[in-house]
Amino acid sequence: MWSAGLSLALAIGCALFVAADRTVEDDAQQRFDNLARSTQYSLSARVKSYSDLVRGLVALFRTSDSLSRSQFHEYVDALDVARNFPAIEALNYAQLLVAGERDAFIAGVRADTSLTPGGYPGFSIRPGGVRAQYQVLTFLEPMAPLMDKFGVDIAANPAIDKALAQSRDSGRVSASGQAILVRGPPPHIALGMRLPVYRKGMPLGDVGERRAAYMGSVGIGFSVPKLVQGAIDEMAVSQVHLTLYADGAVDAEQRHLIIEKDDRLLFNDRGLMAEAPPADPGAYFDTVLPVDFNGSLWKAHFQVRKTDLYTAFDRYFPWIALLTGCAGSMLIFAYFVTLNLSRREAIAQRLLLDTVLDSVDAHVYMKDQERRYIYANAKMAAVMGVPVAHIIGKLDRELMPAARADAAWELERQVFEARLKRTSEEQYVDGAGELRYLWTVTVPLAHEGSVNAVIALSTDVTELQRLKQQADAANRAKSDFLSNMSHEIRTPMNSIIGMAHLALKTVAEPRQRDYLQKIYHSGQHLLGLINDILDFSKIEAGKLELEELDFTLDTLLANISSQLGQSAAARGLNLAFEIRPGLAHQLRGDPLRLEQVLLNLTSNAIKFSENGQIVIRARPQEDGASHTLVRFEVQDSGIGMSEQQVAQLFHPFHQADPSTTRKYGGSGLGLVISKQLAELMGGAIGVDSEAGAGSTFWFSACLEKGVEVDANGADLVQAEVLDAILGASILLVEDNIFSQQVGQELLEDAGASVCVANNGREAIDLLLKERFDCVLMDVQMPTMDGFETTRLIRAHPQLAGTLVIAMTANAGSEDKARCLEAGMDEFVTKPIAPQLLFTVLARWIAQRGGVRVRPPAPTPALAPALESTLDLAALAQTFGHKPEKMRKFALMFQGAARDSIAEMRAALAQDDFLRVTELGHRTKSSARAVGAMRFGALCHSLEELATDGDLAQARRLVAQLEPELERLEEQIALELTARDPG
Repeated sequence: MWSAGLSLALAIGCALFVAADRTVEDDAQQRFDNLARSTQYSLSARVKSYSDLVRGLVALFRTSDSLSRSQFHEYVDALDVARNFPAIEALNYAQLLVAGERDAFIAGVRADTSLTPGGYPGFSIRPGGVRAQYQVLTFLEPMAPLMDKFGVDIAANPAIDKALAQSRDSGRVSASGQAILVRGPPPHIALGMRLPVYRKGMPLGDVGERRAAYMGSVGIGFSVPKLVQGAIDEMAVSQVHLTLYADGAVDAEQRHLIIEKDDRLLFNDRGLMAEAPPADPGAYFDTVLPVDFNGSLWKAHFQVRKTDLYTAFDRYFPWIALLTGCAGSMLIFAYFVTLNLSRREAIAQRLLLDTVLDSVDAHVYMKDQERRYIYANAKMAAVMGVPVAHIIGKLDRELMPAARADAAWELERQVFEARLKRTSEEQYVDGAGELRYLWTVTVPLAHEGSVNAVIALSTDVTELQRLKQQADAANRAKSDFLSNMSHEIRTPMNSIIGMAHLALKTVAEPRQRDYLQKIYHSGQHLLGLINDILDFSKIEAGKLELEELDFTLDTLLANISSQLGQSAAARGLNLAFEIRPGLAHQLRGDPLRLEQVLLNLTSNAIKFSENGQIVIRARPQEDGASHTLVRFEVQDSGIGMSEQQVAQLFHPFHQADPSTTRKYGGSGLGLVISKQLAELMGGAIGVDSEAGAGSTFWFSACLEKGVEVDANGADLVQAEVLDAILGASILLVEDNIFSQQVGQELLEDAGASVCVANNGREAIDLLLKERFDCVLMDVQMPTMDGFETTRLIRAHPQLAGTLVIAMTANAGSEDKARCLEAGMDEFVTKPIAPQLLFTVLARWIAQRGGVRVRPPAPTPALAPALESTLDLAALAQTFGHKPEKMRKFALMFQGAARDSIAEMRAALAQDDFLRVTELGHRTKSSARAVGAMRFGALCHSLEELATDGDLAQARRLVAQLEPELERLEEQIALELTARDPG
C-alpha cells in the first residue's frame, strides 16, 4: 500500500512539475502576447494620430481657398510639433498650378513678405521646364532645414504624380510606399503621407467633382525610428526586441503575416543593418503582428528569450510543485474517494442546470468583469454559431465583432457599477438570414457583497417588432396619402387661382371682373380649408415645424388689416389695432403662424358680428432680457357664447353652435389649429365671452426680441426682382396643361423666356440641346417624375450645375426634404404666389451669376432699328435670337400694351392715381423685354410719379403712350411681321 502511495506521490509530483513548468511558460507567453499587442496598438494609435494631423491640415485649408503662408506657419507653430508629434520632420503644402498660372505664382511667392521681410527673390519651380500642370511645394515647416525642397514640383516624378492622382480621385490618404533612407545624422528610415485639398463649398460626390475641386495636397514626413521608439519606450520589459517591416506584396490578396524576402525593413532596435537572432522555438517567444499604415501592411516582428520573461518565483515554482506534490500526495490519496464522489455530484448538478437552461426558450449567458463568458446555454451557442465549449472562457470581442461586443459590454458595465437590473433591446441575423429582435434582461450576481458576474436572459420579440413595423408602415401610408391628396387637390386649385389671377389682369369690364374676383376669392377660401386640414394633420403627426424670422408687429397687424379690412367694412365693422406701451415692435419668431392664428380669430370675429368695432390688441404679458411673452386679443361685439358653448371650443371639427354652420360656414378646425400653434409657440389660448355681449379671444406666444427690420426693403424688392428675371431663359417642366399656361404667362409677363416640357424625358432632351438659366420642375408627372429627372440632371457632367427649383402642390416638410435630397436647389408650393416665385427665381439666378448672355444664333438680316422706338438687339437677347419668338412676343406685347393704356384711361377717369402708377410699373418690364425702350421709359416715368407726382402729370404721360405705341406697331410690322414666312 505504501509503495503504491509512494509511487502515486512521485507520479503526482512529476506531473505537477510538468504542469507548473508549462504554466510558467504559458504565463510568460501571455505576458509576451500582451506586450506585443499593446505595442502594436500603440504603433497603430501613433500612425492614426499622424493621419489625423494630415486631415487637420486639410481642414485648415478647407476654411479658406486663399490660406496665407503666415496662417499656415501660425497653425503649425500652435501644434507644438516637437512635443506632440516628435517623429514629424516636415509639414508641407503642394499647390496645383496649370501652365498659365506659373509666372503669376512665381511672382506672388517672391513678393510674399508675410514671414520673411525680404520675400523669396530667388524662388523658382524645380525641375525647370514647361509642363501642363505643377504641384509645387509652397508652404514648408520648419522652413530653414527644408529650403532645398522649396519650389519643388513633386508631380514631376511620374510615380509621385500617379500616387497624387489616385489620392485626388479617391479623397483618401496617399501613404508613401517607398521607404527613404535619410543619411542623418543619425541615418534612419523616413516615410510620408499626403491628402488632397479641395476647394471650399464644392461638391465631392464623384471623381469628376473631386477633380474639379482639387487645389493641391498637404503632407507630412516623419522618422520611422522616432515613431516606433515612442511605442517601445512604453513596454515594461526592455528585453523584447522589435523589428518593423513593410509588406512587399503588390497585390493585397497576396499579403501574408510572415516575414518574406520581399518585405522592406523599416526599423530594427538592434541597429538598422543588424541581423536578427535565429528563431529558436525552444528558447524564444516569437510573433508577427499587423499594423495598418493607411491601407498598407506593416509587420511588427517581436522576439524575446523566454527566460527574460520569467520571474524569480517562476524559476523555482516547478520544483516547489514537485516537492509539494510528493509531500501532499499521501493526504490527497486519503481523500481521493471523497473527492471523486463530490465531483460526480457536482457534475450531476451541472447537467441538471444545463438541461433546465437549455430547455428555456431564451438566450442565457454569464460573463465576468473581464468580459469573459463563464456560461452559455444551447440557444446562445446557436445564435453565436459556435459550440458551447468554444464560448466558455473566451472574451466577447473574440466571438463577435468589436463594435457589437463593446455595445453589449457598455450595458453590462452599467450593471456591474450600479448593481441594478437593466433591460435593453438588440437585433441580430440568424442562420437563415432573417433579422431577429431580442429583449434582454441583465442581472448582477453578487457574492459576499461584491458583484463578480452578470447573467443575461434574452427573449425573442421579433413578432412584436413586426407588429410595430406594420403600425409604422400604416402611419407612413397615411402620410403618403395626405401628401398625394395635397398634390391632387392643390394642382387644380393652382389652375383655378392662377387663371383667375391672370384673367383679372386683362379684364376691365366690371361685371366680368366681379365674377373673376369671386372665383379668385372662393378659390382662396377653399385653399384655406385645405391648408387647415393639412396643418391639422401635420400637427397631429408632430411634423409641423416653426420658423425663426425677424419681423415687426406693425407689419404683422398691417397684413391683418390688408387681408380682412375689406370684408370687415363690407359688414359695417371697423378694425382697430392697439399695441400697448412697453412691447418691443421688433420681434423674432414665426410671423406666418402668428398671422395664421390672428387671421383665424379675427375672421371668426367678423363672421359672428353684425356691427360695431373689432379690436386687435398686443401687449406684453411677461418681459425678459431676450424673450417676451406676448398676449394677443381679438375683441368683438358679436353674438357671444354661453358657458356651455365655451366649454366645447378648441375641439376638432366642433363649433360653438352647430346650427350656425349653415349661416356662417367653417370647417371646425380653425380654433383647434390655433390652440396647437399657440402651444407650439410656448403660449396658451382662451376666450372670455357672454351670450349676446360679444367675445374676447386671446392667445399668447413666447417670442425673442428681434433686430431692426428695414421697413423700406419690401418696396424695393419688386423692381430688383423683375430686373433680375428680365431675359432669363426658363424651362417649365409640367404635365398639367392649365398649370403650364399659368406658369408660362406669369413668367413671360415678368420678361422671361419660357420653354415648356410635358415630362422629365422631354426636359432632359431640351437641356441637352439648349442652355437654360433655370428649370422649374413639377414632381408628380407621367413617363419620368421630377425626382428621377433631377437625379439624372445631377449625374450628367454637362447638366450637373443646372439650377432646379421644385414647383409642386405637395406642401409638406417631408416633401420639401425629399426634393432637396433628390438634388433640387429650392422648393416652391402651388398654388403659385407670383411675387414669391419671382423673388425665389431672382435670388437663385443672382447667386448663379445672373442671366447668361447667349451667343447670337443665326437670324435673318434685320433692317437698322429706330434707336428710340424698337431696340432689336434687346428683343433678340431676351428671346434667344429666335425670330419666331421675337415676332410672337412683340405682337403679344402690342395687345397687352393696348389693354394697359385702356386700363390707365379707365383709372384716370376714376381719379385712381395709384392704379395708374401700378400699371406703369407692370408695363415697364415687358416693354423693355421686347425692346420698346421709349415706351418703357414713359411707363417708368409713370411709375416714378408715385413718389411726388399728380394726376395732371399722369394724364400727360398717358396721352404720349398711344402715339408711341402706333410708331412701335409700325416698326414691328416693318422689321418683324413682314419677314414672317407665314
